[in-house]
Amino acid sequence: MDMKEIMKGKGLGYWICTGAAVVSLILAIVVFATWDNALPNRVTDGYLIGIVLLIPIVLQAVFTFFPVRFAGVLSVIVYGAAFGTILLRIADTVADFFNKVAFQGGNFGTCIFYAVMSLILAFACIAACFFDQNKEEKYLI
Repeated sequence: MDMKEIMKGKGLGYWICTGAAVVSLILAIVVFATWDNALPNRVTDGYLIGIVLLIPIVLQAVFTFFPVRFAGVLSVIVYGAAFGTILLRIADTVADFFNKVAFQGGNFGTCIFYAVMSLILAFACIAACFFDQNKEEKYLI
């Protein structure tokens, strides 16, 4: 089976998750480029956010060739993990913003951007769970 036939049989849920994976790749690039200045001073492992955001791209590539009925659920779990990873690293910057001090450093706007984008990606994949991943209804699992 060639790639054209594989892509022709994909449903709306697959395409929503694929779009989320593309946005996740862009967000991971932004995170890798900006985490050092955006996150609080004590955070030395901000690159982990970008690594977690790259996992859905690998998942989506696997789901392209091995269709799974609820593939969106796995993506939601990974985006949830990305959101948790972000929250653990931005807490000091958020606290500094609301307390109106600049003790820990970081950029509040960029930190909130990371968090909101990961939530949007998770919600997109939640919506994808309500649509078919494959038009022929042939699933591996």
